[in-house]
Parts: sequence; C-alpha cells; structure tokens
Amino acid sequence: MPRLSLAAVARAVRGEVALGARPPARGAEHEVEGYSIDSRTVRPGELFFAIVGPRVDGHEFVGQAIAAGAAVAVVHKGGPERYPDAPAIVRVKDTTRALQDLGAHVRRARPLRVAGITGSAGKTTAKEMAAAVLGQRCKVLKSEGNLNNAYGLPLMLLRLRDEQEAAVLEMGMSYKGEIARLAEIADPDVGAILNVLRVHLEHFGTLRRIAAAKGELFAGMRKGAVAVYNADDPLVARLGRAFPGRSIPYGLEAKKAQVKAGAIEFDGLRGSRFVLLHDGGSVPVRLSLPGKHNVYNALAAATIGRAFGLTGDEIRRGLETVRPASMRGVLHRLANGVEVLDDSYNSNPAAMERALEALAAAAPRGRRVLVSGDMLELGDYEKPAHARLGRQVAKAGIGLFVAVGPLHRRAAAAAAAAGAGDVRQFEDSDAAAVFVASAARPGDLVLVKGSRGMKMERVVQALLAAGGGS
Repeated sequence: MPRLSLAAVARAVRGEVALGARPPARGAEHEVEGYSIDSRTVRPGELFFAIVGPRVDGHEFVGQAIAAGAAVAVVHKGGPERYPDAPAIVRVKDTTRALQDLGAHVRRARPLRVAGITGSAGKTTAKEMAAAVLGQRCKVLKSEGNLNNAYGLPLMLLRLRDEQEAAVLEMGMSYKGEIARLAEIADPDVGAILNVLRVHLEHFGTLRRIAAAKGELFAGMRKGAVAVYNADDPLVARLGRAFPGRSIPYGLEAKKAQVKAGAIEFDGLRGSRFVLLHDGGSVPVRLSLPGKHNVYNALAAATIGRAFGLTGDEIRRGLETVRPASMRGVLHRLANGVEVLDDSYNSNPAAMERALEALAAAAPRGRRVLVSGDMLELGDYEKPAHARLGRQVAKAGIGLFVAVGPLHRRAAAAAAAAGAGDVRQFEDSDAAAVFVASAARPGDLVLVKGSRGMKMERVVQALLAAGGGS
C-alpha cells in the first residue's frame, strides 16, 4: 500500500495541508498507512476521504473517523476549526475528485501495466481469469468485491503493493461518462470490452447507448494501448474496429477473431474442455467454470494475456487455476444430498439465459430447481423480459420453478401457460427461502439467481442451513 506523506498527498490532489492542535510527529511529512472512505472501517494511521454521496455526507463522520485513529481527513467543507480533533486535514475543492486524482497519481508513480475490463456481464469472472493468467508471470493487483466504480477503482489503486507489477481492474458503470473517468484514472495498457447486453436499460434506454457508454473505455485509451474485444458481439466489434491503435479480437464464430476456442466439450457443471487457438498455435485448456459464456470469459482473459506477451502454456496454467467467485456460480454439495448452484450475486436476461442453459445441461439425480428473483433496472423491457424468462423455464425442463418478487408474477404466469410443471411465486426472498429449504429433496440441483437488490443469497443461506453446509 503506497505510504505517502501528507505533503505528497496534497500535491497529488492539488490541496493544502492544515495541521491540528495535536499534529502528527513529523507534521506534513507524516506518512499515512492506508486510505478509507468509510468511517466505520477506518484503521489507525489511515487517511479518510470525506466523500459526499447521494445519501451520505462524509464530512458528518470526520469526527468518528478521527476517533477511530485516522491521521488525516481530506475535506472540502470547513477548515481546521470545524474538525478540532483532527491531527491534520487536507483541504481540496472536491473530495471525490481528490480520491480519484490520488489513485491516478499512484498508478503513474512507478512502472505498472494495467488491464481494464468492462462489459454488461462477466466482468468479475473475466477479471479473475485475467489476474490468474497474468499471475503466472508477475504479482498482480486485482479489483476486489464491488470496487469497480468511481470510488472503488481509485481505492483499489491505493491498495497497490510495492511488489505488484500489474493490475487487472474491473470497470462498472451506472451513468454516461463514468467509464471515461475510470479510463482516465487507470490509464490502461490493455482494455477489454466483453459484451453489450440488456442491462441498465433503465438508465440508458437503448443498447446503442449502453454500447456508447462501454465504448468510453477504448475512446479514453492512448493509441499505444491495446484494445481487446469480443468480435462475436456486433456492437462491441464496431467499437473495437474504431480503435486507432492495436486491437486483438476474440470469439468463437467471427472470422476476424485472432484468439479462438475450438473442439469445445461441455461437462455439465464441472466445466468444459477446449483448444485455445492463437497466433497459429494451440493449447488444450480444462476450465472449471461451466457454460459457453465462461468460454468467452476465458477467451477474453487469454487475449489479455497475449497482449501482455504471455505464452500459450502460461495462459493455460492460469485459466486452469480459476474457480467460481463467491455467489457467482459456486456449487455446494450438501450433506442431505441437495446440490446448490449459488449464482445469486446478480442477474439480467442474458445471464439468466446462460444460467438456464447450464442448468438444462446438468444431469442431477433429482429435479432441476430454479429459484429466480426479479431482474431489475431493465426499464420498459422489464415486463417482456420476465415473460420471456417464464417461457424459457418451460422449455428448459425445470422440475420446480420458484419465482421471487413482483416482476416474477409475470414470469410465473408465462411459465405455467407454456406448460411448466411445478411453479411457485413469492413476493420476497425471505418467504421463498423458507419454502425452498423445506421443499428441496435429495438429488435436487437448485440454481439460485436474481438481481442484487433481491437478496437471493438468503435462499442459499437457508438451503445450506437446512442441508448441513457444503
């Protein structure tokens, strides 16, 4: 973690240091020991950014952060008299901008190769795969949890350790211009766009607007950088072809794809096998993540590896170490004979379709059970998307469909009308959890998925408690 003095921080964020009544021993040359935007988790010696968010003003919690041991607060409201207990403050024009500028400063302060990844789905998995691939040659910083936005990405850069030579940064978005700012902060050497899907339609309205927002990554990269893109996605391919510098397309079908997968064999929930084809060479890969969508994620990671100069064997070794991230396709085999596929972190129509494909391809001893929560932020597409899901459920041979949330009333009705077997509907995940935990039978395979706001992990927790853990 970068140990910067208060004076160095102030220079990087164009601020001014003001020492308090009980300043640090070395005054403005005191080095901070970490960085935080949450007064509840700040640690002694850290720097606290008083971020003004949509619901909370961090300036109201400076006192709490100082009481927890923060050595300095970065503020844009008030001066030393407002924070009498602070050992020091750094006064800036905008604390969010200061956080971002400090992250950008750390990224550029020493040699560091950065890969930035965005897309409507698969970002976290592709990030894990890319980090595992690059990790075959060097120490890698990778985005953690949901630290992929205008606050989280600079915080990740502020966790950079001296021995780390590369960073793989996930880039999410909620509004136009966000990825442009993330690209400005991270200055990626390699940027990857995975796909453009019907996600965040509530905020963007159309797929083309989503594509334009994702395209801010390539638009913000220097010409010496490398654009990695999914050539099978027409909207993404258009963005890749427009990049003025070097680009490397990947895909399963596109003729222009330079990195491909051949001889694909799917092995249910155990994953897949394929031959990675690149630069005239080939290498066999055994992937432990199921589904065609994860083959695409693996191709993205492999292409990033090629852009960084890794060999095919290094790429293979990296890909074969990857396991599902928490709540993103983790398979629990319970003592009571029930299997739970926990994909509860988030959902959208395309991701739901892929999850259904994986469930349909599995061969459990008992029923295939789908517990699906509302897919949010789809705007006008919400109703048709849920009706379509219901019809897909009927075609997929699902033995029990548990529809969760008000939007899923439409999914449940469509599934029943299309001839699905046992269909149940609940208003929230708590009610669904009670039912599913009691209804699951030995041999059943239960897939749990839904948008983050639906808290579908409660269903998983109930199943684990009832089944004796994983």
